[in-house]
Amino acid sequence: MGIFSNKDTDWFELFVESISYSSRAAMALKKSFEDGLIDYKEMQNLKDIEHEADIHVHKCLKLVEEAFVTPIDRSDIVEIINEIESITDHIDSIGNHTYMMCVKQVDEASRNLMGLVVEACLKLEELMKNLKNYKKNFKAINDLIIEINQIEELGDKTYLNAMRTLFEFENDAKKIVIYKQLYEKLEDALDQCEDVADSVQKIIISRT
Repeated sequence: MGIFSNKDTDWFELFVESISYSSRAAMALKKSFEDGLIDYKEMQNLKDIEHEADIHVHKCLKLVEEAFVTPIDRSDIVEIINEIESITDHIDSIGNHTYMMCVKQVDEASRNLMGLVVEACLKLEELMKNLKNYKKNFKAINDLIIEINQIEELGDKTYLNAMRTLFEFENDAKKIVIYKQLYEKLEDALDQCEDVADSVQKIIISRT
């Protein structure tokens, strides 16, 4: 394949597709948590989505490797693609945790944190759709970055209160271990969403 073979590649659409896998994974996991009882059949969809996302990442990295010119620096493209992949990986890790720990049900705090992960991913989808015309859409992008940061801050508060409640009222050591790690993984996923937004902000500021 020659260096001009991907001259028609819509690089920004690749970002949109990347984050769509994260959103789908988050919604699949949220659905598996929906009524508090873990639906492992629904969670299997998460594994399929994570596999699709891996294939997409390899495709993107191959395109970057073979590209003659790109609309933004290659290193920036790779950074965004890898950071988004990390969101999907974090979500998959939550699913793996619930399976390995034989979690049968999740509490309200876990469901609330999972809802925030979905919300952050959907905001990131909006962000990536605006990124193609980042000079024209600078205000919209900046507003979305602020919203994502606010979602992460709400997640921090939810996480803090959940941990406090867990250690104050729960006496079952097994449940403490399971929920402590679950809360941490959910908060890590939210942090990763914020990291993607911050990376985009850094890139567009350097180019405007």
